[in-house]
Amino acid sequence: MNECVKVQTDKYSFRNSPPYPANKCKSMKKKGNDGTFYLSQPDKKKTYKWVKVSKNKTLKNKATKEDLITLVKKYRLTKSGSSREIAERLIRLRGSSIKNKKDRKIIEQFLV
Repeated sequence: MNECVKVQTDKYSFRNSPPYPANKCKSMKKKGNDGTFYLSQPDKKKTYKWVKVSKNKTLKNKATKEDLITLVKKYRLTKSGSSREIAERLIRLRGSSIKNKKDRKIIEQFLV
């Protein structure tokens, strides 16, 4: 049974986040009173809180082929082949010289 029910009290109707208790809507995405979307996420004490969903954040987490091409130019390799082949070539030839964590995460997304 779903306990995630909209609450009509003042506490829930005058805030920016959704009018739902976050602990009862675990890992759900809801529209807030301000019109933006929020995700119910646990903190380190396992208490769920509404966290605003950022469009920029989701775009940064997904690597595109253009991101891989910029790495190819940065580390001076050829860009022929599929995305996976390019990522494998980057690791094989320049793996030890890639110190940037962001670059490594981009490459790892194509190796999975």
